[in-house]
Amino acid sequence: MHASSLCEAERSQLVADGFLIVRDAVSLASVERARKLIDDGLPSGKRRLLAPAKLATHPHVYGLFEESCVSDILRHEIGRYPDVISCQIAVTPAFDQLYGRPRPHVDGSWSGPIPRDGSEIEKIRGRPKDAVSYFGPYDTNRGSNDGLLWQNPSHTMSLGSYTALVGIALNDQVEPGNGQFGVLKGMHDKVAAAFRVQRESGGVIGPEGEGWPRIKVGSEGLPYLNGLPKIVENAMAEEFRADPDDSKWPWPYLTPVLLQQGDAVIALHSCPHTATPNSGPNPRMNLYFRIRRWREGNPHENTRRLGHGVSDHLDRGYYGQYLDYPLEYDPWKTSTSLLCDHWSDWDGFKGLAQDASP
Repeated sequence: MHASSLCEAERSQLVADGFLIVRDAVSLASVERARKLIDDGLPSGKRRLLAPAKLATHPHVYGLFEESCVSDILRHEIGRYPDVISCQIAVTPAFDQLYGRPRPHVDGSWSGPIPRDGSEIEKIRGRPKDAVSYFGPYDTNRGSNDGLLWQNPSHTMSLGSYTALVGIALNDQVEPGNGQFGVLKGMHDKVAAAFRVQRESGGVIGPEGEGWPRIKVGSEGLPYLNGLPKIVENAMAEEFRADPDDSKWPWPYLTPVLLQQGDAVIALHSCPHTATPNSGPNPRMNLYFRIRRWREGNPHENTRRLGHGVSDHLDRGYYGQYLDYPLEYDPWKTSTSLLCDHWSDWDGFKGLAQDASP
């Protein structure tokens, strides 16, 4: 099993790429135990965005994080974080094409039904013209991904966040095209730059803010939920122009994360990522854990109402409830600052990452 901290080469790679593979992160016996529970608890051949809570909160499933060396690595590199109580179970069935095209995104946005006609979308903010039909009165509808349209009551922050996404592979995923977790390698700093532009504009942070329409209309005229700010889209177009060399991986802008059973991946929240189609005969099975460094002054840290491990909107309760905070602690100001400077959560990286100060 991997050491309980990162070496300098691994830290440098995480700084450069925004993600890092940790080999042999958890024992195969623990992986097989969790996999059997999932095989028995989920219908085969069907993709579910959210697994039953009873399964996601089973100690032999979410407990894989604490059993892995990644739990100690993150304690060493970012410091204290709240206890994990749940996880995302991500199974991509065999021969599931995921509608044919992966859509990389930054975690924390609402996902749900949207209009199917491009003429129904506002161009600047990317909202449906009949927003109430899709977002509900006062934008209160929770998404099909349990996401929230707004993080704060004043509707100036539309993106939840955390420190690190941890994925643990429950089966081998070493052949490209087998449903790999895909990342926009090295784009994390562009994402932070986009947040700084939004902060300086004085408008919304996240989708519907400067340079980030919530819904866009594709070349075929169909609307889609837009997971990336314009700065990142422009950088993708500039850096990834070549045709792909491998027909099994026809998305040159995405880097497939090739994992063996028991391996883990650590990715910054600001590293855009996506599930990818599975062209193979076996399901792709991963567990994902969203870890946020402990925030001093937050009275809700380590309480079950936040859903630590699974939630990407930790400034609100997991089920969307607004929480009370003391006057001296502003959760949304804190989150905005950290979105603009993702390395400030990583004590072990001081001197390595030269990000702009918040």
